[in-house]
Amino acid sequence: MAKRLKNTDLTAAEIKRASDVALADIALCIRRIEVLEAEAERSMQAVTANYAAMMEPLRAQLDANIAWLQDTMKSNKAVLFDGTDLVDLPHGTLIRNVADKVTIPKGALARCEELGFEDAIRIAKRLDREAIEKWPDERLFLIGAERKQREEFSYDLKPEAK
Repeated sequence: MAKRLKNTDLTAAEIKRASDVALADIALCIRRIEVLEAEAERSMQAVTANYAAMMEPLRAQLDANIAWLQDTMKSNKAVLFDGTDLVDLPHGTLIRNVADKVTIPKGALARCEELGFEDAIRIAKRLDREAIEKWPDERLFLIGAERKQREEFSYDLKPEAK
Protein backbone atom coordinates (compact mmCIF):
# COMPACT_ATOMS: atom_id res chain seq x y z
CA MET A 1 0.00 0.00 0.00
CA ALA A 2 1.33 3.44 -0.90
CA LYS A 3 2.50 5.71 1.86
CA ARG A 4 0.40 8.74 2.52
CA LEU A 5 2.15 12.00 2.19
CA LYS A 6 1.67 14.69 4.81
CA ASN A 7 1.18 18.20 3.52
CA THR A 8 3.90 19.46 5.83
CA ASP A 9 6.59 17.16 4.40
CA LEU A 10 6.39 18.35 0.77
CA THR A 11 5.83 21.54 -1.11
CA ALA A 12 2.71 22.08 -3.21
CA ALA A 13 4.69 21.43 -6.40
CA GLU A 14 6.03 18.12 -5.03
CA ILE A 15 2.56 17.01 -3.93
CA LYS A 16 1.22 17.82 -7.42
CA ARG A 17 4.11 15.93 -9.03
CA ALA A 18 3.58 12.87 -6.76
CA SER A 19 -0.16 13.00 -7.46
CA ASP A 20 0.55 13.13 -11.20
CA VAL A 21 2.85 10.10 -10.88
CA ALA A 22 0.03 8.24 -9.06
CA LEU A 23 -2.41 9.21 -11.84
CA ALA A 24 0.01 7.93 -14.48
CA ASP A 25 0.44 4.68 -12.55
CA ILE A 26 -3.34 4.28 -12.24
CA ALA A 27 -3.76 4.83 -16.00
CA LEU A 28 -0.99 2.31 -16.75
CA CYS A 29 -2.58 -0.30 -14.47
CA ILE A 30 -5.97 0.22 -16.14
CA ARG A 31 -4.44 -0.17 -19.63
CA ARG A 32 -2.61 -3.35 -18.59
CA ILE A 33 -5.79 -4.79 -17.05
CA GLU A 34 -7.75 -4.02 -20.26
CA VAL A 35 -5.05 -5.70 -22.39
CA LEU A 36 -5.07 -8.78 -20.14
CA GLU A 37 -8.89 -8.94 -20.16
CA ALA A 38 -8.91 -8.78 -23.98
CA GLU A 39 -6.23 -11.48 -24.15
CA ALA A 40 -8.17 -13.64 -21.68
CA GLU A 41 -11.35 -13.20 -23.75
CA ARG A 42 -9.53 -14.31 -26.92
CA SER A 43 -8.08 -17.31 -25.09
CA MET A 44 -11.48 -18.28 -23.67
CA GLN A 45 -13.06 -18.04 -27.13
CA ALA A 46 -10.37 -20.31 -28.54
CA VAL A 47 -10.84 -22.82 -25.71
CA THR A 48 -14.63 -22.69 -26.10
CA ALA A 49 -14.35 -23.24 -29.87
CA ASN A 50 -11.94 -26.15 -29.29
CA TYR A 51 -14.28 -27.88 -26.83
CA ALA A 52 -17.33 -27.14 -29.00
CA ALA A 53 -15.60 -28.92 -31.89
CA MET A 54 -14.91 -31.92 -29.64
CA MET A 55 -18.51 -31.97 -28.34
CA GLU A 56 -20.18 -31.70 -31.76
CA PRO A 57 -19.75 -35.38 -32.76
CA LEU A 58 -20.81 -36.46 -29.28
CA ARG A 59 -23.98 -34.36 -29.52
CA ALA A 60 -24.70 -35.89 -32.94
CA GLN A 61 -24.16 -39.37 -31.49
CA LEU A 62 -26.41 -38.52 -28.53
CA ASP A 63 -29.18 -37.28 -30.85
CA ALA A 64 -28.86 -40.41 -33.00
CA ASN A 65 -28.98 -42.69 -29.93
CA ILE A 66 -32.05 -40.93 -28.54
CA ALA A 67 -33.81 -41.12 -31.92
CA TRP A 68 -32.92 -44.83 -32.22
CA LEU A 69 -34.15 -45.54 -28.68
CA GLN A 70 -37.44 -43.67 -29.28
CA ASP A 71 -37.97 -45.52 -32.57
CA THR A 72 -37.09 -48.88 -30.98
CA MET A 73 -39.48 -48.33 -28.07
CA LYS A 74 -42.25 -47.38 -30.47
CA SER A 75 -41.74 -50.21 -32.96
CA ASN A 76 -41.11 -52.88 -30.29
CA LYS A 77 -43.61 -51.78 -27.66
CA ALA A 78 -45.32 -55.17 -27.53
CA VAL A 79 -42.05 -56.87 -26.63
CA LEU A 80 -40.66 -54.17 -24.33
CA PHE A 81 -43.82 -53.03 -22.55
CA ASP A 82 -45.57 -56.39 -22.14
CA GLY A 83 -48.24 -55.46 -19.59
CA THR A 84 -46.23 -52.66 -18.03
CA ASP A 85 -45.32 -49.05 -18.75
CA LEU A 86 -41.87 -49.21 -17.11
CA VAL A 87 -38.96 -51.41 -18.13
CA ASP A 88 -36.09 -51.35 -15.66
CA LEU A 89 -32.74 -51.99 -17.33
CA PRO A 90 -29.21 -51.96 -15.86
CA HIS A 91 -28.48 -48.44 -17.15
CA GLY A 92 -31.90 -46.85 -16.79
CA THR A 93 -35.63 -47.17 -17.24
CA LEU A 94 -37.73 -47.17 -20.39
CA ILE A 95 -41.04 -45.39 -19.89
CA ARG A 96 -44.25 -45.67 -21.91
CA ASN A 97 -47.04 -43.20 -21.23
CA VAL A 98 -50.45 -43.35 -22.88
CA ALA A 99 -52.49 -40.17 -22.57
CA ASP A 100 -55.44 -38.57 -24.31
CA LYS A 101 -54.40 -35.74 -26.62
CA VAL A 102 -56.72 -33.49 -28.56
CA THR A 103 -56.10 -32.96 -32.27
CA ILE A 104 -57.30 -29.55 -33.41
CA PRO A 105 -58.12 -29.04 -37.08
CA LYS A 106 -57.06 -25.89 -38.93
CA GLY A 107 -60.55 -24.37 -39.06
CA ALA A 108 -61.18 -24.77 -35.33
CA LEU A 109 -60.37 -21.13 -34.52
CA ALA A 110 -63.06 -19.83 -36.87
CA ARG A 111 -65.56 -22.36 -35.47
CA CYS A 112 -64.74 -21.32 -31.88
CA GLU A 113 -65.32 -17.66 -32.79
CA GLU A 114 -68.55 -18.56 -34.58
CA LEU A 115 -69.83 -20.59 -31.62
CA GLY A 116 -68.71 -18.04 -29.00
CA PHE A 117 -66.14 -20.24 -27.28
CA GLU A 118 -64.03 -17.25 -26.21
CA ASP A 119 -62.36 -19.10 -23.32
CA ALA A 120 -60.28 -21.10 -25.80
CA ILE A 121 -59.17 -18.11 -27.88
CA ARG A 122 -56.00 -16.25 -27.00
CA ILE A 123 -55.64 -12.58 -27.81
CA ALA A 124 -53.03 -13.42 -30.43
CA LYS A 125 -55.80 -15.26 -32.30
CA ARG A 126 -54.49 -18.69 -31.48
CA LEU A 127 -56.38 -21.49 -29.87
CA ASP A 128 -55.66 -22.18 -26.22
CA ARG A 129 -54.77 -25.87 -26.38
CA GLU A 130 -54.89 -26.24 -22.58
CA ALA A 131 -58.47 -24.93 -22.46
CA ILE A 132 -59.58 -27.15 -25.34
CA GLU A 133 -57.93 -30.21 -23.74
CA LYS A 134 -60.35 -29.78 -20.80
CA TRP A 135 -63.48 -29.66 -22.98
CA PRO A 136 -65.89 -32.61 -23.14
CA ASP A 137 -65.94 -34.63 -26.36
CA GLU A 138 -69.30 -33.13 -27.39
CA ARG A 139 -67.82 -29.65 -27.46
CA LEU A 140 -64.72 -30.89 -29.31
CA PHE A 141 -67.01 -32.39 -31.96
CA LEU A 142 -68.62 -28.97 -32.60
CA ILE A 143 -65.31 -27.53 -33.81
CA GLY A 144 -64.17 -30.69 -35.60
CA ALA A 145 -61.61 -31.72 -32.98
CA GLU A 146 -61.33 -35.17 -31.47
CA ARG A 147 -59.61 -36.82 -28.55
CA LYS A 148 -57.19 -39.58 -29.53
CA GLN A 149 -54.84 -41.74 -27.51
CA ARG A 150 -51.20 -40.97 -28.10
CA GLU A 151 -48.28 -42.91 -26.78
CA GLU A 152 -45.26 -41.14 -25.42
CA PHE A 153 -41.95 -42.85 -24.82
CA SER A 154 -39.14 -41.57 -22.65
CA TYR A 155 -36.28 -42.85 -20.54
CA ASP A 156 -34.52 -42.08 -17.30
CA LEU A 157 -30.85 -42.76 -16.65
CA LYS A 158 -29.71 -44.14 -13.34
CA PRO A 159 -27.36 -41.77 -11.48
CA GLU A 160 -24.28 -43.95 -11.85
CA ALA A 161 -24.87 -44.25 -15.64
CA LYS A 162 -24.82 -40.46 -16.21
